[in-house]
Amino acid sequence: MLGAVDRFAFGSQTAYVYEDDASPVLPARTVLHATATFDNTSANRSNPDPHQWVGFGNRSVDEMLQCHVMLLELDADEYAELVAGRAKQSLQQPE
Repeated sequence: MLGAVDRFAFGSQTAYVYEDDASPVLPARTVLHATATFDNTSANRSNPDPHQWVGFGNRSVDEMLQCHVMLLELDADEYAELVAGRAKQSLQQPE
């Protein structure tokens, strides 16, 4: 899992950006999947009307998930250098 947003609040939509030294470094041909779940029950205190039918669509009242991913392509040498640097960094950090 690269990230998770727990207790999402509609009024606080934001971008979640990794720090440079914490952003994921993924090998070539990595496939990313974005998954979202929605709690439309009365147990969700943020749900204004649990009896309201909600469907898929482009309106802000419809269930939706937008996942924007920014990628930086590296050649094989750049990738190897970055992975080695991250490994060295993790060895230097106390647990």
